[in-house]
Amino acid sequence: MNKIKLHTISNMLFISAVFMGIFSLGKTFYERSRLPEGVCPIDNNRSMMIIGAILLLLYIVVSTVEDYINKKDKI
Repeated sequence: MNKIKLHTISNMLFISAVFMGIFSLGKTFYERSRLPEGVCPIDNNRSMMIIGAILLLLYIVVSTVEDYINKKDKI
């Protein structure tokens, strides 16, 4: 039961991180086309990019714990 929860959580973290990354990248490109020359669109979207990176790091941690638990149960 615990394995299924960890697997579901890791999948949800990965999917949400990918969507956050795609959304922030798309928003950055859209704002880049609308802003005047010399203005950085990344400054406005930095928080979304940081959230996406944190979600990916959480995914790595949860999947590592999941693998550790699976190997521990097989022994």
